[in-house]
Amino acid sequence: MNSKTSSEAEPAADASGAAGSSAGTPAKTVKLVRRTKPLEWWATRQLIRTLNGAGRVTPKPALAPMGRALGRFAFRTMKRYRTVALNNLRQAYAGEWDEATVTRVALQSFENLGTTLIEFFLRQPKISVEELDREVRFEGQEHFEAAFARGNGVILVTAHYGNWELQGPRLVRAGFKVSAISRTADDPGLERMIESIRTRCGLKQIPRRQAARQGLAVLRRNEILAILLDQNTLEGGIFVPFYGRPASTATGPALFALRTGAALVPTFCIREADGTHTMRAWPPIYPESTGDRERDVYRLTAAVTSVIEQQIRERPELWCWLHHRWKLQPTETEMARWRELQSLEQKGLAS
Repeated sequence: MNSKTSSEAEPAADASGAAGSSAGTPAKTVKLVRRTKPLEWWATRQLIRTLNGAGRVTPKPALAPMGRALGRFAFRTMKRYRTVALNNLRQAYAGEWDEATVTRVALQSFENLGTTLIEFFLRQPKISVEELDREVRFEGQEHFEAAFARGNGVILVTAHYGNWELQGPRLVRAGFKVSAISRTADDPGLERMIESIRTRCGLKQIPRRQAARQGLAVLRRNEILAILLDQNTLEGGIFVPFYGRPASTATGPALFALRTGAALVPTFCIREADGTHTMRAWPPIYPESTGDRERDVYRLTAAVTSVIEQQIRERPELWCWLHHRWKLQPTETEMARWRELQSLEQKGLAS
């Protein structure tokens, strides 16, 4: 069977650039902030280790309530992220939802994220393959098999939806080899903890800075390359429709597909009411090179983003609405080009 080693890959660029200090800002203030980072990192690691210890003696049925409680606490105390989530939902479902529904789904989104964090740090480090089989159903494996038949590897595109971290272990359990492009945590100690959890199942992580070379090698070995494609991209992205608005989106999956011929298979891990999960693979999206690289990249990126939106609309509470997905907006020139590409695609579909 074709292989894979899976992990979540966060493809969206982060705002990690160094900002210059203003004229009245003392340099020692900047240094003080930097000195506190190691202490913050240490405290975070100690908290996670404490949770890991608690997880060894905490029965599985108690984990979801713990996660929801963590999510509710974050919703109440993290005003910045709560505001982003509420505003995102108001705009995405304008004219469809009342304020009560917006608030309820935003809270549920925080609860899902809290539950995913608890499951990742307390459950995933000790989950057995038998438990994976029971707790994560795999729907759509035939879509991976069809995509692999071309011999060009498979690009798994996913989102921060449900418990996305379980996709790697479940795919490895199914016999695939998966590598995921992932953002490296700022704290090296925390990064080692996260990597150890993800890779214990056979997953391989690819640091974003090595994505181009290693990602191509994965696909040429006819394996799975996993990438998250649901975050705002500050540099190098293109604008495609997402909930009817232009959203800056990474082009990596489309570029990999066009260069290698690999199919894109959108896949999501859906949290079910009984505490289990359904990993659902959608039909493959195959690259088609027309000679117009800009349009080809736009078409593939828009197609995958459309599937992500369709999946989110089925269960909106499972997506991470606290991320500022529409933060970067197009200039007038970019907006004109975006509309032109949309028009060309619509005409192409109609013909």
